[in-house]
Amino acid sequence: MLTKDFTHSVVILIISTIVVASFSILVLIVPNLVRTDEIRATSLAKPLTALEVAGRDIYISEGCHVCHTQMVRGIEPEIKRDGRANKEGDDIYEFPNLWGSKRTGPDLTNLGRKYSAQWQRLHLIDPRQVVPTSLMPAYPWLFKQVLSGDDIENKMRVLKGLGVPYTENEIERSRLAVKGVTKGEALVHYLQSLGNDTASDQER
Repeated sequence: MLTKDFTHSVVILIISTIVVASFSILVLIVPNLVRTDEIRATSLAKPLTALEVAGRDIYISEGCHVCHTQMVRGIEPEIKRDGRANKEGDDIYEFPNLWGSKRTGPDLTNLGRKYSAQWQRLHLIDPRQVVPTSLMPAYPWLFKQVLSGDDIENKMRVLKGLGVPYTENEIERSRLAVKGVTKGEALVHYLQSLGNDTASDQER
């Protein structure tokens, strides 16, 4: 009878939800807010350039984050394959984070240190040209579509408001850095940036 009453009570459901949410905030969010300065001081993360921000948006809009993670877990096989395990300070400038949970394709945390920009272009245009067994769809049209850069200043101002340390000069010059560049090239720039900021901290 107690179980039936519990599962049919909207009030109990609401109270339980509030309790669980409050506990989650208390345990997961509050400690990081208190330790923000400490985390920033030890972080090796570097803000993305304007072109890399544009490329990251392409990465998200094309759904790359659905099949690829950007999170090396602290288990030996992953560390041997992908580099040192992620640390809490690695993603302080990531909004939203792209850790992911599904690996149809490989983890991309340190992709920028593994291949050349030309390899990335060939792989995006025709994945099976460089990886015969690849399941990834081809994206040749990205190298035909040109970015206007009209919205990049607003994006960078929002990121600055979230804590990314962009200067006014960087924001004001961002449109010129993006305008006329193809979506494919912007994506390549973003992919080539992955893992470079933590290159000096690759413990095994």
